[in-house]
This record gives sequence, structure tokens and C-alpha cells, in this order.
Amino acid sequence: MDNRPIGLLDSGVGGLTVVKKIIAKMPHESTVFIGDNAHIPYGDKTKEEIIALTTQSVKFLLSKNVKLIIFACNTATAVAMNFIQKEIEPQIIGVIQSGALAAANTTKNKKVAVVATKMTVGSHAYQKEIQTRDPQIETIELAAPKIVPLIEADAGHKAYMTELKKTLAPISNLDFDTLILGCTHYPIIQKEFAQCLKPDVQIIDPADQVAQYTYNVMKRDQLFSTNIAEGKHEYFTTGNVALFDELGRLVLNDQQFQAQQL
Repeated sequence: MDNRPIGLLDSGVGGLTVVKKIIAKMPHESTVFIGDNAHIPYGDKTKEEIIALTTQSVKFLLSKNVKLIIFACNTATAVAMNFIQKEIEPQIIGVIQSGALAAANTTKNKKVAVVATKMTVGSHAYQKEIQTRDPQIETIELAAPKIVPLIEADAGHKAYMTELKKTLAPISNLDFDTLILGCTHYPIIQKEFAQCLKPDVQIIDPADQVAQYTYNVMKRDQLFSTNIAEGKHEYFTTGNVALFDELGRLVLNDQQFQAQQL
């Protein structure tokens, strides 16, 4: 058994959607989360920049003595996870593998759409992962570079709907039955996504599968905490604390949410 916290990282506030699922699945576990809001968005950066920024967040989490690390960021998972895993001992769990598995198990007509950052789409990471599970599944990839900044700015329903309608227009007439939210920010506006899609499209939030996979790994490796009380949770941001707190309270539905500045 292991009472150390679970570490999670993201380019911004979106990773809190994964934190929420982890807490719900394993309420006795403690967590440490870092959002690198000062450098958002990651999706428009070079591979070298993404690896360097992600490495800094990993170093911080290691300084907090975490027992494993969840890359609650699709772009970091696609670009940096395999590279960094070779450099550190704690296991890294990414969101892309989980999202691909969930989508492959969900689709009926074997047509899956992925909406993600430009870098994640450019890496074809979801397409590759889905293909390993079922080569017959067709993957439609769509980059959405303007959505994350809107969410980070807490732009509001009207702004989200306007941008989503523009962003999703190129795939609106295609017959996919499953859509992966390929950025951990997107579940924050999942209702808006649903309003812009055909009613029979199943929306996949990879965080659900990430929580289950993390649970399975911790059970296998005997990493569960022995705490009988609820876990403790620390939140850090490299960006604007006030805005991060506002969004954090919204995502986690916790009015006591408070982050610390890095």
C-alpha cells in the first residue's frame, strides 16, 4: 500500500476534468495537480517546446513525491509521454489510449470523429491507437485551435456555441456515430458540444476510462492508500490564480477550491 498522492498535469484547467473522475473513483486517494496556464495552449507549440514544458511539470510533481503521474493533457500525451517515461521511474498514464479504447468499444458503424488540438491531430495519435484496437474503424480528425483559449477565458455559452458551430461545420454532415473529446478542456463544455452534434452521436470523455485504468494499475501494483478519510488535494497553476480558481470551482463543483501560484 502507498499513501503518496497521485500526480496529474495539464496545460491548463482542463485536466481538472480528469481530477474530478479520479476523486469520484478513488475518494480516499490524495492528488497533486499542476496546470501550466502561463504557457497555454500547448497545441500550437513545437514538439520540443511541449516536451520541455511537460518535463518541468513532471519535475514539480516528482518533487511532491507522487506515486504515479497522469498526463491529463492530450497534447502532452501525444508528444511527450513516451519520451519522458524513459527518464523517470513512476508510471505515466495518458488520456489518448483510454479515449481510443472507449471509442472503439462504443462505435456501432465503425466511424469515429476526434476533435483535438492541432498538435494532437497532427500526431494522428488517436487514429493510431484506434487502429490497433480495430483496423476497420475509420477515424475522422478535426483540429480546433480556438476552443481551449475560450474555455480558459471563461468566455461563456454564447461564445462557445458560435465557435463550436464554425469548428464542427466541416464534419457536420458526416455519418460518424461517436465523437472523442480529444482535449481535457472540452468536457467543460460537453453540453455545448452535444447541442452542435446529431442527437444519436455518442460523446466520449476519455477521463472516465482514465479513472478506471488508473484504478486497475493501482490495484495491480498495490498502490492504494490506507487512508480511511477522504484524500487531500493540492492544486497549482503557473498562470492567473483568480481565473484558475473560478474555473476550478466550476469544474469540480467545489466552492472551497483554491489553487496555489507557481
